[in-house]
Amino acid sequence: MQIDKQKYEIKEVNRYKTQSPKTQIVLATSLRKDNHLITRFLHKDFGKTKRWNTYTVSRDGSVYQHYDPKLHTDFLNIKEVDKRIISIVLENMGCLFQTPTGKHINWINEFCDEENVIEKGWLGYNFWEKFTDEQITSTVELCKTLCDEFGIPKMLIEFHHHHKDTLKFRGIVFRSNYIEDSSDINPLFDISKFNEMLHNEFI
Repeated sequence: MQIDKQKYEIKEVNRYKTQSPKTQIVLATSLRKDNHLITRFLHKDFGKTKRWNTYTVSRDGSVYQHYDPKLHTDFLNIKEVDKRIISIVLENMGCLFQTPTGKHINWINEFCDEENVIEKGWLGYNFWEKFTDEQITSTVELCKTLCDEFGIPKMLIEFHHHHKDTLKFRGIVFRSNYIEDSSDINPLFDISKFNEMLHNEFI
């Protein structure tokens, strides 16, 4: 698959130099509009933040590698976990709030394109930005590539919510599996369909 390793490559100051075996891929969403999270990280902490994810999958399905997946950052800010994971962030605004005018915004008042808004009640929220077919397909392809390269089982955890033993799982998990009360990754992510695609040799 095609991966852009140059456009948004981060500097040494943004990640650690040490390498460690990888046992998981963690899927998450940007919680911002389009590529605004990347723009934010380029300036966060005067450009020195170490909270970067390894890969970003844009809404059009483009894949960007920010650093060598053999390395790590403080993506989850859980030291014993971050060394063992490869993180993939899908551009998606997550939970949305309806304004008095009927428009939908995210937590920092960015407007979501109305054709992307889906109503679904979960964790006290009612509106979400949907994923695109292109980015789901690209994410599946990326996960397959990484699982083969790093010996990570092609197994997807079967729920979105927090679980205290997530660290013990070998395979693909969600950021919300590690963080209590997290809505990331959102319920519009079809676990069954993704798992089926993950085991389809023609994708």
